[in-house]
Amino acid sequence: MRPSVRLLPLSLALALACTAYARPGSSGAPYKIAAFKHPADEFILCRGNAVPEFPGIAPLGKPADRPTAPADVQADSTDLRKVGISVFDGHVEMRHADQWLFADQVTWEHETNIWQATGSIKYQDATVRLTADRADGDRDKDITTINGVAQPIQYQLRNTRGNGVGDHGRIESDQETFWDATWSTCDPQDRKWEIHADRIEMDRATDVGTAHGATVKVGNVPVFYLPWMTFSLDNQRKSGFLTPSLGASSDSGFILTLPYYFNLAPNYDATLTGIVYGDRGLMLDGQFRYLTTRSLGTIEATWLPDDRELHRDRGSLQIGSITNLTPNWYASIDLHRVSDATYLRDFRQEPFAAAIGFLPSTLGFYGRGEYWSAGLYAQGFQITDPSLIKSQQPYSRLPDAWLRWQQPFAEHVEVGFRGEAVRFEQSVLPDGTRLDVYPYLALPFVQPAWYVRPEFGYRYTSYSLEQPVVAGGATNPTRGLPIVDLDAGAYFERDANLFGHAFVQTLEPRLFYLYVPYRNQDDIPIFDTQAYSFAWQQLFRTNTYTGADRQADANQLTAAVTTRLLDAADGREWLTASIGQIHYFTPPQVTLPGQPYANITASDFVFNTDLALDDRWTVGSEYLYDPHDHRTDLFGVRSQYHFGHGGVVNVAYRYRPGQIRQADVSFLYPLNENWRLLGRWDYSLRDSTVLEGMGGVEWEDCCMAVRFLVRHFIHDTNGDKDTTAFLEIEFKGMGSVGSSPDRVLARDILGYSR
Repeated sequence: MRPSVRLLPLSLALALACTAYARPGSSGAPYKIAAFKHPADEFILCRGNAVPEFPGIAPLGKPADRPTAPADVQADSTDLRKVGISVFDGHVEMRHADQWLFADQVTWEHETNIWQATGSIKYQDATVRLTADRADGDRDKDITTINGVAQPIQYQLRNTRGNGVGDHGRIESDQETFWDATWSTCDPQDRKWEIHADRIEMDRATDVGTAHGATVKVGNVPVFYLPWMTFSLDNQRKSGFLTPSLGASSDSGFILTLPYYFNLAPNYDATLTGIVYGDRGLMLDGQFRYLTTRSLGTIEATWLPDDRELHRDRGSLQIGSITNLTPNWYASIDLHRVSDATYLRDFRQEPFAAAIGFLPSTLGFYGRGEYWSAGLYAQGFQITDPSLIKSQQPYSRLPDAWLRWQQPFAEHVEVGFRGEAVRFEQSVLPDGTRLDVYPYLALPFVQPAWYVRPEFGYRYTSYSLEQPVVAGGATNPTRGLPIVDLDAGAYFERDANLFGHAFVQTLEPRLFYLYVPYRNQDDIPIFDTQAYSFAWQQLFRTNTYTGADRQADANQLTAAVTTRLLDAADGREWLTASIGQIHYFTPPQVTLPGQPYANITASDFVFNTDLALDDRWTVGSEYLYDPHDHRTDLFGVRSQYHFGHGGVVNVAYRYRPGQIRQADVSFLYPLNENWRLLGRWDYSLRDSTVLEGMGGVEWEDCCMAVRFLVRHFIHDTNGDKDTTAFLEIEFKGMGSVGSSPDRVLARDILGYSR
């Protein structure tokens, strides 16, 4: 979305007017949804606290101890001439439970437990640290009043970054109040932003700060005035407005988003968001999250009544849930529905959200034990690209049941089973049912320096079809065939010294023999099967196809070898290099419909390397070489270099004849501790076009950060492009305003972090 500067003051006001807290995240804690937490180094650029630590203070007690704990006073001299009154003079230090006070003079009335302190006051308790000119206390009521006479009170919260000044204040057991006061997380000598209020209350029971008659300033410029506003003192979950976002879109006009968060209970919450699209109308987005002893999940729905562009209602529904049924079984729901095929293109802002083509939904039950795993699920798809037709939609699975079992029976005997039964349905294409089972016996022999694992199995697949695949064919075709493979490898190592550095070099040869007899499968439909892209993993698979509709025949031997250079001191891997190839004793004959038969005796050579040139620089490559046609089928190289404090550069090139030839460069360049440049350039040399271009700048200081990013990218499966922008202004400790670019940057720049 393109940012609109004229909307910024409004968004600032909306962000801070009520409880402006960041959206909570997920939690691993039982039965409680976690709150958003800032990183530990969020304030790493800050130069110091408003009130530095008071040196020499021994560990103090707890606030709960105040009613019964005695008060201990030390001073240079004590005057006891007045009955019932003690006057302590010179370097007076008073301790009471969690409270510590230092003053030039303290007068104590013993009958009322009221005291007065004057001159260079220093005060500290469990939550606040401050300096003042005068302090008065009532020990029985647990009230301390603070006054700034010649100098204003200067305070610093102990558990958070918050600090400020005040004319006078009052400290009670669970609350601090300051009048004519300020609050900020900035350095006191460099206030990038602050709140100035007639009265600021900090409630420690709820960790909420409340400002009355508040003016928010950015620098010295008042941005807006509010009669009342609250802010979080600990970034915990609390009901209130979340930070808004703003921008513009060529499809929808200006966009303003305002979420309100409902902290309903420790284990469930909700967010209701109003999204104003200038050209379309008001969309409502509701999200509900829950966490129980057995379940966790999220329900989210959007609704846009009468889209002014398309003149119809639009919306979406997402349900994600996992429920533990027994110690071994759980249920899972992952439901996604949209009102129309262009919804994702028009409303979702995530990169390539509209380019997926199909939106899956799954409901299932899954189990796992020591030697087994199983599942029963249903899955359907919705078309989310208007250029696609119904015949291109994947088959629904209504339902799919599968079982995996693998158990050792002796030291060198392992028995296993893989099976699946699935019903395929499609609105246009013929339906069908498939049963696929594969029992097997393996005889693994494993030693520290070598292993040999023969496996003998039989794959049987049967179908019940609505209509035959070929004219005059059967509606219940079957396929049965044995599968035999032998996987063997060894590990050799030796000491090596390269460039004056001690290494351990390994040599890891591997042989993989596979035999599968040929079966004619032309009468078997294609429900969910396609060929794997050839890569290193395919050297050791027993089938070159996904799914069960094709089982490739094979009489082949894979020979491969890997070598590694490991640091002799700490085991770090500096180099990994691998080469492998399949030799076909009999050329494979099974193909997908429309694919030509390839009469070959060997596969491509596969070369993979990963090299760490030093602690900062890594290089990796992948290369496929066709020995028959003496050509390169795939070449890819990538490199990453880290420098400075958080700087990174990624460079990549990928080539596949007739399909891909593109270069990709991304970087994050720190100019100094405050400024960083970042960008990405992904260019198709084959099509002479930019696939994605992105550039931006980040500025960060002690208590404030600004991030601006412009991105040009492919918008849908037709190759249409769009340009968006992200503007985020973060007030540390308060939240942020604008559209956060973090998700885009983490995907586009490998190694990016704030």
